[in-house]
Amino acid sequence: MAQKLSMAGLATVVENTSRLLHASGHAEGLYPAQWVALRYFAEVSEAQRTASALARYQDLAIASVARTVVTLVDKGLLTKRPNPRDARADLLELTEKGRELLKSDPRLALERALAEIPEEDIEAYARTATKLLQRLLELRQGKAEA
Repeated sequence: MAQKLSMAGLATVVENTSRLLHASGHAEGLYPAQWVALRYFAEVSEAQRTASALARYQDLAIASVARTVVTLVDKGLLTKRPNPRDARADLLELTEKGRELLKSDPRLALERALAEIPEEDIEAYARTATKLLQRLLELRQGKAEA
């Protein structure tokens, strides 16, 4: 009979998985936050391709996101262009170099690992991980008691 996993043991598994994924984000001369930004600008609609929209998505202060954007522009991975809807917020676009770099995105290893797990396990994991993320966000925002 298998031993029941404790909540502390499960929390350790989740924490170590998160730590491993975060560490893998230090690749190709980028930091994890820079990879998140590249993915974000590759996946969202044009109207959402601003530094402030990225800051809201990441729930971060605009100053730290602005530094990330400046770094990605300086590395030639993003370009800025005027926003016809808001002159205060440039639109950010991936360059060809940025799109090429996403082909070696460290998150692809996670996608491959997930693809190897049976579908019924993935469905259960997706439901559970989504509930866990929602609950952690609620606790962080003080919307629910600990």
